This record gives sequence, C-alpha cells and structure tokens, in this order.
Amino acid sequence: MTGTGAPTLRPYQKDFIQAIATGADNGLSRVLCKAATGLGKTVCIAAMPEWPGLRDRLARWKKTGPRMLVIAHREELLDQAAEKIHKANPHLMVSIEQGERRASRFSDVIVASIQTLSAMRFRRLRRMVEMYGHIPLVVIDEAHHAAAASYRTALVHLGFLPKCEASEDEEIEAADFDDVAEMEKALATWDKVAPKDRLLVGVTATPNRSDAIGLGCVFQSIVYSYALKDAIDDKYLVPIRPWVVETDASLDSCRMSHGDFNQKDLAEAVNTAQRNKLAVAAWHEYAPGLPTIGFTVDVAHAHSLAAEFQSQGVRAAAISGETPKEERRDILREYREQRIDVILNCMVLTEGTDLPLTRCILHAKPTKSATLYTQMTGRGLRIHPGKEECIVIDLVDVARRHSLQAAPVLYGLPPGVNTKGEDLAQLSDEIEAFREKHPNFDLEAALAAGRYSLKDLEARASTFDIWTVPTLGAMATVVKMNWIFSSDGTYRLSYPWLDGMEALTVQKDMLGHFEVVATFRPRALPGEPPAVVRQRTIAAQITEAAAALSLAEAYIRQERSSVSRLTDRSAPWRDGPASTGQIGYLRKLRVPFDPKSLTKGKASDLINMAKARQGK
Repeated sequence: MTGTGAPTLRPYQKDFIQAIATGADNGLSRVLCKAATGLGKTVCIAAMPEWPGLRDRLARWKKTGPRMLVIAHREELLDQAAEKIHKANPHLMVSIEQGERRASRFSDVIVASIQTLSAMRFRRLRRMVEMYGHIPLVVIDEAHHAAAASYRTALVHLGFLPKCEASEDEEIEAADFDDVAEMEKALATWDKVAPKDRLLVGVTATPNRSDAIGLGCVFQSIVYSYALKDAIDDKYLVPIRPWVVETDASLDSCRMSHGDFNQKDLAEAVNTAQRNKLAVAAWHEYAPGLPTIGFTVDVAHAHSLAAEFQSQGVRAAAISGETPKEERRDILREYREQRIDVILNCMVLTEGTDLPLTRCILHAKPTKSATLYTQMTGRGLRIHPGKEECIVIDLVDVARRHSLQAAPVLYGLPPGVNTKGEDLAQLSDEIEAFREKHPNFDLEAALAAGRYSLKDLEARASTFDIWTVPTLGAMATVVKMNWIFSSDGTYRLSYPWLDGMEALTVQKDMLGHFEVVATFRPRALPGEPPAVVRQRTIAAQITEAAAALSLAEAYIRQERSSVSRLTDRSAPWRDGPASTGQIGYLRKLRVPFDPKSLTKGKASDLINMAKARQGK
C-alpha cells in the first residue's frame, strides 16, 4: 500500500485483496469475500483503492469523480470506516454521505449507510448517480445483509443488478423469497449484458442469513474465505474457552420473526431476576474480573442485568441505541481504561466495534442465527497483549422447538454440543473422530433433540442400531456410493486413505450453492500429539446437490480409485455371501451379526465400523 499512514498488511489481508483483483481479471463483477470478525476487513477495504491490481482498473474505468463507494450497514460505522480509509490513503479525499452531511463532488471515496441511500425512496442514491455517473468500485461491508430488498434496489440503481428488481422498499433486513427467486432467474442472463466497467465487492465475517436466503441473488462467486478456526490456528485470533450454562427459562412460547426470535417475546422470557442472577454467578465462576461484553435482548434487559452485576459489587454499565452519544463514548473509554469491567449492550456492539482487551463474551441473548452469534462472539477474539484466550459463556434456555446457537458453531460443529471449558479446536477433532467412528449416527438429529456432551453422545451412539442407515431420499437414485445424509443437509462419505481417514462432505455455501470439501485426518502414532488435519475444497459454486454429489463421486473414482470399490454401494461383490475370513474376523472383533443374512458388503461395512470404533 502507498500512503504514509498505511498499515502493514498481514499475509491473509494481501491474499484477500489480491483475490478480488484476480476475480476482476477473470471477468467477475460481483464478488464476495469472507473473513472472521477481528481480522481487519476494514483495513482491507482501505487498501483497495491503491492496490496495484485494482488501482489501474479504477483509473481506466473512471477518469473523474468518486472511484469508490463504501456502503455500511449502520450509521455508527461510517466515521470509523472513513477514518481508516483516509489514514491509509491521505492523498485521497474521503467524504461521508449521511443525514445532514453531504459528500463533496470532488470526493475520491464516499462512505454512506444503507439507511441514507434508501431513504425517501432512494432519492439520495439517485441524486448521487445523476451527479457522479457510475462508481467503478462499490464495497458492501457486512455483506450478509445484501440479499435484503433495500440493498438489491440500491445495486440496481448503481448498475450491478437488472432493473426488473428495482423497488421502493426501504427495509434493510427483510428479503422476500419470491423476489429473490425472480432476481436469481434474471441474473441467469444479466451477466452477458451487464456493464463491465464496475466491480462490486461484498465483505462479511458471517456464513449465512438467519432466514436461510443465500447470497447468490447478489454475488457471482466467493473469491476469498478465511475461516475463524484457521485464523485461531494461525494465531491471528485468540482461542475460545466455551462454557454452557443451562437455565430454566422456556423459549417455546416465543414467536419467530425473520428467522429468529420475536424480540418482545424473547425479552419477556429471559429478562427475569433468577436468570440474571444465574448469569452473574456464571461470570463470577468462569471469568471473574475479566473485561466482558454482554449481549442482551433489549434495553430493559441490558439495564436489568447491569443492575444485577452492580448489586454484587461489579463495575458494570449498560449501553444501547438510546444511550446519548457522549455517555456512550464515556462508557467505552472507561471500559478501555479498565474502570468498568462489564458492558451490557443491546445491538450496539454487534458489528464493527474494536475493543480488543475484551476477554469474555456473555451471551445473555439467545439466538437461532449463526450470523448474529458469530458477530457477537467475534467482539472478544481480537489479539491483545497478555490475552491468551476468550471465555465464552452461553446461557442456554429450554427450547424444545428451537436450536439455539452456541460456541461450537464457530468451529463448524452442531450448536447442541454441551461445552464445559473444552478447547474448541480439540473438541472439533474429537467430534470429527466421533463421526468416523459412528458413520451412520445422525449427530445433528440427536443434538436437535437435546444438548449432550461428547461423552453423552458416545453412550447414545453405542446403543444405535448399526444396521440402520439414514435414507438418502430422492438422492438414492443419483448416488452410487455409501453417503450418509445428516439432518442439517450435509452429505458425508468416509473411507480409509494412506495412513488415515478421509471424509468428503457436500454442503451449501453462503451463496446457496453447493461445495465439495475433502478432510484428511492422518492416524496419530502412539505417544505422539494428534496429527494435523488437512482440508481442501474440491469444487464450489455448484447449483444442485445432485451435481455436487456426482462430482464428488467422480473425484473418488479418479483420485481415490483404490477405495472406489469399497465406497460403491452397488458393486456386485457386495451382494455375495460373506466370506469365511470376514465372518471369522467379525467374531474376533466381537461384532454381533446374523450369519444367515450377512453379505460381503454388510460384513465389510461392519468391519470398517468396528475398526473405527477401536480407533484403528
């Protein structure tokens, strides 16, 4: 980067920006980048105007007028983004378009909120387009919101989406399924005629929307992804120490709104004296004295929980959107100076807040949204001198009809795993080993029915009928191999490879497309630490599950030909009677079986399962 105030980019940040430039070189005009909270996405945005692979393109696409527009989701983030962009590029004019503030017509970079752009039926945005013409680089921060009607309409006015989608809807969150379907249909032919002199970049830390709508209605491709667990392994974020605290509050009567709990119903269910006392007691037990951010349902809940902390002698304060800006600034300053231990907030510190001294996150607000949960937890994962880990305390309520988010989701694990201070990286390895040991056990379905520790799951899996294989439904006529279908919509296929086990998974990405991922787990030698697990994406951007599964099976046949016969559920050898050697080996392994109905295929499956159970 140029500019005297430009920070030194980390290797992954350089890869982040270069992936955008490479995508543009390959003809993409709407790209998405994903990197975990706390990894400096705003720093990457600030570096874009002067990045060699983008700078020349922007100059060629636009000789005069602003070359970059940054759209933020909340007005509170505008000044922070503008400051970082100007610091990295002091020779550029950076302006803010918001409320009474108007961007200068001589601006190089404009930072605006979606609320401002969509207000008064998009009058401000239409005025900007009339004044400046097209803007060659548009960046959407927190891009998981981009499927909402307001964003899509803004992108129509900016020339990134077909005009048939334009509306006057100013709703910044909701996305209608029918509208999204129409957009995806229109995009099938749009890219052939779309303007080639502009680039849309979406930046997000979160994997999906709570309403399950994919971002394929806006973006063409995910050009860069840096997972939270990888960032922790690479020591760019601190490890997580998770604790689950179960409460007696019931959420079963709470209505749903936009894929998550109705906030009024939720507040009535959880803002109780007993639950608040339990939250403070958990903090005293697991994170006493640590700088803590707590997330609450509403303003009243934030103040009630803050009062409970204060009654027990803890220096605590509550902030919300209703807190005057000066008072909010004072509270945050006192927190940074460690004169306040705990800040309880209601939807203020969810996005874009930089408080790296935070060493504990208290989830007093239950949510079904992995997106929201990831954002909230990410507030505590930034590295800071003397900080070795982040304590995450999840208050988990009775929710027989709902699946609540908790710390395991940050490592791609089911949220129902009960955590009591385990290292999440180690727990992730243990869960993967559990899947290999019990390939037919539907882990997601079991955790949807209750919250269990790994020890509890082992007990349940040991009584599971090993002859029962979950149905593949309509996919049974498509696939030829022994895939296991989980209730979370993931297809898995495991097989021995080299000195360990490899597993293929077929699942949806955040664009609503399917990807094929291979995970290889080497066998650990006795007395040595666990071997490093290697993961790579075999294919991505696949529209249909059937096509992804077919491609995954082609990978087995071409790249893993030595195991293709083992994984083929229709291979002729599977129907023959079990051999004497197989029967003898099953008896040696003490595996129960019916010799009258035992085929070679079933015997082979049983032997593989038995070996997996013994860790071989």
